[in-house]
Amino acid sequence: MSRLHGGFKVRQHRPWKVWVALLLVVACLVVSFFIGQAYQAYRLERVLLERETLLSRIDELESRNSNLVQKNAHLDGGSKVEREAYQQANQELVKLQRELLTQKEELVFYRGIVSPTDTALGVNLQSFEVRKKNSQGQFSFKMILTKSGKSTKKVTGNTAVLIRGESEGSVSELKLTDLTLEKSDKGTKFAFRYFQVFEGDIVLPDGFVPFEVKIGVTSTTKKVKGFTETISWDDVLSEGM
Repeated sequence: MSRLHGGFKVRQHRPWKVWVALLLVVACLVVSFFIGQAYQAYRLERVLLERETLLSRIDELESRNSNLVQKNAHLDGGSKVEREAYQQANQELVKLQRELLTQKEELVFYRGIVSPTDTALGVNLQSFEVRKKNSQGQFSFKMILTKSGKSTKKVTGNTAVLIRGESEGSVSELKLTDLTLEKSDKGTKFAFRYFQVFEGDIVLPDGFVPFEVKIGVTSTTKKVKGFTETISWDDVLSEGM
């Protein structure tokens, strides 16, 4: 006996399900992007408000200090209460000035991230800072790269940092990566949507006197241009030790 044919099964092809899934994914990405941008804008507004409050408080304390100084000048040594009030106000003023400096740095940072909508996609050198750690030629460095433009696309590429200086009467260039005490897994490569921080410790050779830093950024992302920036050593060097 011959086997009965089981027949053909008809399967319905529903391409609309694929399109719906793609639309949902795109919608989620768009919503996530706008939420991120809204938070950055909110944070920027908060920093501006806090900065104005600090400036107002500093003006008030400076005026108060000025009055106390004038009072103490007319008093023979000043009373204990007056001296304590002056010292307390002066300490608070110093504290607020430090907070203001921190707010200024944060403000610059967030302005670098929250870019205008018409800004082209690109990479910016937000800051490069070197801080002396000890008298044996050891320094800590910190470099921050940020992205301009509103695209959620990652920017990728490489960085190259050279320290130029004089040694035994001649000018020489040293690679930052050759001076690093601990090698980082990230190395010189970058890949980020908003910003990336490079930091570590370096040691300069004996007799080497640096005078400038040359920073080169090469992009591997299409339509994103690389750049080279040279900064004097005095400008990148912060107070340390």
